[in-house]
Amino acid sequence: MLPRVTATQFIKSMTSGRTVPILCGCSGGDGKPVGEYVVKLLGNRGNGVSGALLELVGSRLASHFGILVPEPASVEIDNTFAEAIVEVSPSLSNSVRDSIGINFGSRLISPMSTWLVGRSIPEAMWQDATNIFAFDALIQNPDRRIDNPNLFTRGDEVYVYDHETSFSFLFALNRSVTPWNLEGESYLDRHVFYSRLKSKEIDLGDFAERLGALTGQVLSSIHGDVPPEWDHPVLQRIEAHLTLLREHSGEFIEQVRRRLV
Repeated sequence: MLPRVTATQFIKSMTSGRTVPILCGCSGGDGKPVGEYVVKLLGNRGNGVSGALLELVGSRLASHFGILVPEPASVEIDNTFAEAIVEVSPSLSNSVRDSIGINFGSRLISPMSTWLVGRSIPEAMWQDATNIFAFDALIQNPDRRIDNPNLFTRGDEVYVYDHETSFSFLFALNRSVTPWNLEGESYLDRHVFYSRLKSKEIDLGDFAERLGALTGQVLSSIHGDVPPEWDHPVLQRIEAHLTLLREHSGEFIEQVRRRLV
């Protein structure tokens, strides 16, 4: 079940990210502190509630595929907290006032290191990098680029974040009826791991197995985690997309392999 917490302490505005998230101390339903969360304000999102939904679905799917993500949560911002932020940071007045309600947040992981542009893939992260490339092809995520990796590491662990622009077919004028066919998907050529993985030996066995296990029951479980405030018709389209790719998993895996030949 998706944790639901309340923002009670404004720590700072983050300096990176399209949506300029804020870092907040949060409390649980009993009022006790539960830690610090990076909160992506609804008021800063061009796609509103659907952006929060895509963040959550992307996070839950990554976990299904064994890919590490910061723990997601729904973070409530109330009027009192919003006005407290405005007092200390007037530049946030519009965005935070437009974010009263339930926002997407993720637990802060510290210490961690941002993935540097041009970094090679350490041997310990090779399989993770392979799985992340296949995952981004699955969810049609154009936003894990060489110049914008949306990755961080802790020791030998690599984490993914930022999935609000995933499932790009939702915004396409002409949706492909064969989404497992990756020919012509130019965003994959700009993926942070593409040039490093290309022409190397890769193992997609675990990813293929997990794709085959992406059943209706798993998708229903993810749907069940969606707060009522974020429920949106695009969720049914995402589920249909994922079901179709599971049914054509062999073809999809072969397409991923071909892109990396």
